[in-house]
Amino acid sequence: MNRQPRFKDQPKDQIVFWLYSLFTDVPGDYIKKSMTDCTGTEIVEEFLYHMGVPETEIHDMAATGAHCIPSMMPYVTAFFMPRTKGDRPDVIPEGCVNFAFLGQFAESKQRDTVFTLEYSIRTAMEAVYTLLNVDRAVPEVFHSVYDIRILLDGTSKILDGRKPIEVMLPTLMGAVGAIKEKLEKNVDKNVVGQLLKKYNNI
Repeated sequence: MNRQPRFKDQPKDQIVFWLYSLFTDVPGDYIKKSMTDCTGTEIVEEFLYHMGVPETEIHDMAATGAHCIPSMMPYVTAFFMPRTKGDRPDVIPEGCVNFAFLGQFAESKQRDTVFTLEYSIRTAMEAVYTLLNVDRAVPEVFHSVYDIRILLDGTSKILDGRKPIEVMLPTLMGAVGAIKEKLEKNVDKNVVGQLLKKYNNI
């Protein structure tokens, strides 16, 4: 569910979200049919069930309060299906000297993830550089997963620019002023404080 409004002319009392299912052939927990056999209303009913809506309210809410447009996207879904080593061929299979596999369904040696343009580009670079003995490395994937700077920046962004202290639980609100004052007083005394300030976390 992205930030709203999703579209310029979207009414303020409506939200737009994307509901996704990987195992479309498995019967639902509430609607005992596979998703591929469900109507839009039934898909919403299954969703509402998982969101904890009382069962007595589910059908009416789905039928009158939502509009669902089912769409099959098998090629996109294939990216996210569970897989194990060996399900996809290596970019250059062992022993090959004159051909390679490129794109999203080839297994790259690079530390990367599918579903990005970069993945396809890196598989092509890996193939060309290796088969033609080009003395050049494939560009490294940006190491963002455990980078504290990225995590702190993401924390601020996910809160729409607000500081975490501004959205604390109501039970802590009485202590927020004191906490904030203490943090700001010591913020420049160490690297952690400087990072918190730089990425709008205090």
